[in-house]
Amino acid sequence: MRSIRLKPAMTGLSIVILPLIAALIAAGAQTPIPQQSSPVKVVKEFWKVETTGGRMTPEGWSKGSAFFIRSGLPPGNETINVVRNGGADKIEETARTATWAEVSISTDILGQIDSSLQFRSSPKQGTAGVMLIKGPVLEFDLVLTDRQWKLKQDGARGNESILPPQWLITCGGEDAWLDLDAAIAYVQERAKTTDPVLQRNAAKTLRQLRRLE
Repeated sequence: MRSIRLKPAMTGLSIVILPLIAALIAAGAQTPIPQQSSPVKVVKEFWKVETTGGRMTPEGWSKGSAFFIRSGLPPGNETINVVRNGGADKIEETARTATWAEVSISTDILGQIDSSLQFRSSPKQGTAGVMLIKGPVLEFDLVLTDRQWKLKQDGARGNESILPPQWLITCGGEDAWLDLDAAIAYVQERAKTTDPVLQRNAAKTLRQLRRLE
């Protein structure tokens, strides 16, 4: 008797399921990895927090450390850089690799407030009498990383955190930058003192700042 070799039957259900499984596997292989926030977006969000006074309190400084790999020490009130309100700033990516980026901010500095609440306006002319239109240009380095050290509420550095890869600023961000509105609010708050020198300086500085609005 001849031996008979039976082939597996291809049923109607198999005909439907097999192509479906193949399609699902192919779709899974093509599923894009969720995009992280771009370096420019990270710097824009940080700059908005920074210039509106978001890091001028211990709580705000702690929250602001979320933008950095390692945040530096709070700027205190030694020098406050005052810039025009945020709409005047140009933020753009100036260099990029797969895991590193440089983002620059072209801002318009108006002057600086020192620890005694005196305002010193920025010069309008550079060397050889050249008119200064605006500036400076601030540069931020960012890396795509899955490690971070945030600050605790008391300012102490927390433990290393492992997180999904994201763009973080590498520099500590120790300088304080406030836009004109936030600078006025800052001086008004610090003027609530019994020190007559600070009160007198604050009154003069507020007059100067309001003329720049």
